[in-house]
Amino acid sequence: MKRIFPCIGVVSILLLSCQSEDLTLIPNERKDISLTRSEVEMTALGNEFAFGFFKTVVDNEEKENVFVSPLSASIALSMAANGAAESTLEEMKTTLGFENYSLDEMNVYYEKLVDGLPAVDNTTTLGIANSIWIKEGFNVKQPFVDVNKDRYDAEVKYLDFNSRQAVDVINQWCSDQTNRRITNILDYIDPDARLFLINALYFKGVWAGKFDRRNTVPDDFTAASGQKKKVDMMRRECGTPYASDEGLRILELPYGNEAFSMIILLPDEDQSIDNIVDRLTSENWKRWLERLNNHTVDVKLPKFKMEYSRELINDLKELGMNIPFGIDADFSKMSDAGLFIGLVKQDAFVEVNEEGTEAAAVTVVGMFATSLPDGGKPQVIPFHVNRPFICIIKEKSTGAILFMGKVGNPLSN
Repeated sequence: MKRIFPCIGVVSILLLSCQSEDLTLIPNERKDISLTRSEVEMTALGNEFAFGFFKTVVDNEEKENVFVSPLSASIALSMAANGAAESTLEEMKTTLGFENYSLDEMNVYYEKLVDGLPAVDNTTTLGIANSIWIKEGFNVKQPFVDVNKDRYDAEVKYLDFNSRQAVDVINQWCSDQTNRRITNILDYIDPDARLFLINALYFKGVWAGKFDRRNTVPDDFTAASGQKKKVDMMRRECGTPYASDEGLRILELPYGNEAFSMIILLPDEDQSIDNIVDRLTSENWKRWLERLNNHTVDVKLPKFKMEYSRELINDLKELGMNIPFGIDADFSKMSDAGLFIGLVKQDAFVEVNEEGTEAAAVTVVGMFATSLPDGGKPQVIPFHVNRPFICIIKEKSTGAILFMGKVGNPLSN
């Protein structure tokens, strides 16, 4: 697995007011990731993919809850893009947001994230792991293997796909990289499968100010269906970044040394969660974050835990990626054999409680043999998350979005 750092250090005066006395780790100073001007632009474009990806999944999902990792999906697809050529490559880059950048620039950018993100907060455990699993006897071009080893730190392994143990071996690797949270990414291996490219992302962060378990009590949450549910509602009053905009309110809850944080988008009571999803764009996102200012806030947030799994090819087609999934796909930089992407699947997990947040995602891309395819006392602002909301986990110095979720019913898994 890519470097994993447990996390501790200097926390702002604002957040000290939120800390509970049982915090045993002291966050160190943030180790911000330095991006070039073009890499800052790439992050904005990557976030635009993240919002489009999230909205497409939400629009096509009938379940009340959604939780995905745009970062995991983009890393896995970028690894595969290193084997693509001509229009196949251009379409993949365009969908991911990197139309105007070279493949090498894209690889360098992701190398910086894969290397840098685990080190920004010593109180947060972040693991990023990549692997390529190749069917025994199938010839893969060495430059494709080398670039994924060098830029993405990918493990490359040959495996007998016809063996009964092959699925177990791959699933065990995913389980190991995600603290046993993602254990069954594959149910079987299609006879046409020739290799799998996998990204595993694991996050465990402790709130900069924990919620006191004694303040967690059952309270009403109006689910997306309109029904009222009794949920375990956490509560604390503290200073934290807050803002409002037309139709919604925005809250930031930092972890550890504030390098990572959860952004909660709560629609006003007369607004639907889908209206807020539709407004998720890079431009709005930037404006919302810029408007955040420190306020004293009475925070009520439901505890929740969910698992989510989705096959993503149809969603990616809606975003404009079509050629890689058909018989016209050109992956000649990967192998001389005819290949196309026959599987893109992501499994994700999240649990939010008084201590913090644990989240994980695994994305697998399967390559198949070509076939069908103020002054004075501050005002206390109530921020009671008692209705469907969006949660987003991001990194501060780059702005990279790791996870995104829509919570329509905290009791639904």
